[in-house]
Amino acid sequence: MQKDWKLTVVGIGGIGGLLAAPLIRRYGESVSLVARGKRGAALRENGLSLHSDVYGDFTVRPAAVAQTPAELPVQDVILVCVKNGDLPDTARQIAPIVGPETIVLTVMNGVTAGQVLRNALSRGIVLESVIYTVSSAGADYAITQQGGFTQIYTGAAPGDETGLAAARTAAEILTGAGIECHVEPDVRTAIWKKFVLNCAYNVATARWGCPIGGIKSSPARMEDCRALMAEARSVGTACGVPLAEDLVEQQLRRIEKTSDSSASSLSRDFAKGRAGELEVFCGDVVRMAQAHGVAVPVTRAYYDALLKISAGFSR
Repeated sequence: MQKDWKLTVVGIGGIGGLLAAPLIRRYGESVSLVARGKRGAALRENGLSLHSDVYGDFTVRPAAVAQTPAELPVQDVILVCVKNGDLPDTARQIAPIVGPETIVLTVMNGVTAGQVLRNALSRGIVLESVIYTVSSAGADYAITQQGGFTQIYTGAAPGDETGLAAARTAAEILTGAGIECHVEPDVRTAIWKKFVLNCAYNVATARWGCPIGGIKSSPARMEDCRALMAEARSVGTACGVPLAEDLVEQQLRRIEKTSDSSASSLSRDFAKGRAGELEVFCGDVVRMAQAHGVAVPVTRAYYDALLKISAGFSR
């Protein structure tokens, strides 16, 4: 990365912190963080600590931890690693630091983040990505990553040469920091491939309040997983995304290989009385299905059940 480049990470949770730590270790003062409140204060006072099976254990001290993006100059690259519900507000906040050639890379769940940012920002090159890792932030804001892999897949839609060039630049920056990053010929396919899996893994485990072992041990629940993924795949193809014919079978095999104790982010949120990203993994599918005239009866039934459960959560 050029010495005069500026890179900011917005959202220093399990994913943002995981990516920020090796980026700061490699690029130093070129990297800024955005964090408010107690998290921001902890980062300024104690630095950012990472405990990782991939990157090792270390602490870095960011040169700048801004409370709001507006405190920073226009950036060359912005990694957006927030929850989907926070994205509209995040888009407004980062607008002052987005220039015409700023690369804005979403590293988030779901399939709508890129379009939300494109609609909200009048400048910049918005890219999407999908990440495979297991990472979380502790009460002390240190990041713990488990497992022998962290992989990012980014890219652009076919024919978007500007987006493709930006994706290659982003991948070069991430790879330079030791973060495995691949540029896909059609990023939509990579994103939807994981999304289809999460539409079953997150939704079923949250609905039944159990880790994935409680789903795998029930033939009926596994059939629901098959249906949830098949419906999500149908919505994806209706949206014009090329998805493999055997994608559902691929992801069912992935579920079968998953440790029985594995708990999804949505099931963990529901266990704590939070709706989390219910709308990302279920509501968005229902809405996109309605827009494209696709029947999703199993997804609709699970969505209604989860809405009923979450109605009892304290706000």
